[in-house]
Amino acid sequence: MSDFRILLIGDSDSQLLACEALCQSPSFRSVDVTINAIPREGTPDVILTRIGRLGRLWRHDMGRLLTHPQLRGFDAIGVYLTGSKISDFRLALDLLPEGKRPLLFCGFNGVVLEKFLEGMSWRLGYDLISLSGPRDRDALERMIQHTPFAQQRSVMVGLRRNETKQHARSSQDERPKQFLFAEQVVMPSSPEDRAEMVRILADLARRSPDWQVLIKPRIAPGESTFHVLDLHISETLRQSIGQPPENLKLDYRPMPELLRTSKIMATISSTAFFDALDFGCRPLVMADFGVNPANGSHVFAGSGVWSSLRDAEDLDALDQQLPEPDPKWLQWMGYGENFQPEDLIEALIDLKAEPAQRLKNRPGYVTNANLSFTQLRRNAETAIQARNWDEAESLLMLGTLLRPTHRNVARRLAAVRIGNPVLKGLLLLITFRDVG
Repeated sequence: MSDFRILLIGDSDSQLLACEALCQSPSFRSVDVTINAIPREGTPDVILTRIGRLGRLWRHDMGRLLTHPQLRGFDAIGVYLTGSKISDFRLALDLLPEGKRPLLFCGFNGVVLEKFLEGMSWRLGYDLISLSGPRDRDALERMIQHTPFAQQRSVMVGLRRNETKQHARSSQDERPKQFLFAEQVVMPSSPEDRAEMVRILADLARRSPDWQVLIKPRIAPGESTFHVLDLHISETLRQSIGQPPENLKLDYRPMPELLRTSKIMATISSTAFFDALDFGCRPLVMADFGVNPANGSHVFAGSGVWSSLRDAEDLDALDQQLPEPDPKWLQWMGYGENFQPEDLIEALIDLKAEPAQRLKNRPGYVTNANLSFTQLRRNAETAIQARNWDEAESLLMLGTLLRPTHRNVARRLAAVRIGNPVLKGLLLLITFRDVG
């Protein structure tokens, strides 16, 4: 199966983590994988280093990627992008001649907390959509019934993202008294709630002096994520409690390393809940901010480990009283042996062998976007201003495919291709049009 070629595309740390989770499965290690990490300021170097070990690493902008000469050589392309870029990529690839387009698949990174329907509307029309489990599959089926996308194919890949040996329960006794909190950038989002969250953790640490309480920041200072971060957790900690107790610390080590040595992991709604199970660490959901869809906590309310840290006597008591997560809820979410990325590979190979099974895209009211000619022109002008000539050329080439008779786009493309910098600048000046 090593002759089956897959390209994975990610444009943020969160989406690249989704690509990394897929590549760690045995089925992906048996295929030829290329990962394109679209250049983006602030993407953690540690993530780029890790995914570079999992396959061939590209760093092309979107426009350059869409016109890359090797694009047609892939059997399947996995698109893990944000917002309308997911739909734009599919519509741009539809410009390729019939039968020469690779299979297109996409999915979500971990637990879909909110805006599932909006996120799905960007993805409709892909050959295959990967989902976490029955919860998401049922929501998709309700969404697309009686629509032109009623035959949309999907596959459940589960929430087991780490290939680890099963940890015996007895290993809990061998672990140090270490409590880990997985911070999320915008869960909760208000400065007041985030300050209260830190104070609750600090008070818990004071009541448990023989425990080490660690906060794992979502990102390090200076790094960026898809969500806008107003105040880094380190600054929230400083402003809200000043001098923290000695046994409360921020820890930037990789999550797997911390989960292997912690007895309990707490979160509000992070997918790290399931990573903790992978590494034999007992998870709980911080219930102090209620069942709030804005925090994603409503999804975890049926987990069976919904706990208030403010009301906990101390961590010794919590360690004794904390139950195991509800198995029916885990199965509903997609954490089980019968959900795995291997099913995604098998479905792609089946579709490759039987092209007639591929979804025939039809106009439908559920889709969320059309490939914007105007947006292509705007992005091309941005690339020209940055003197990113390869990206500008690629975007303008896409523009000529969409509007072959548009004279200004053709002239801008010809100007960008000029090698002489003086003549290039003159032609760009003459052909400039304000596109907003």
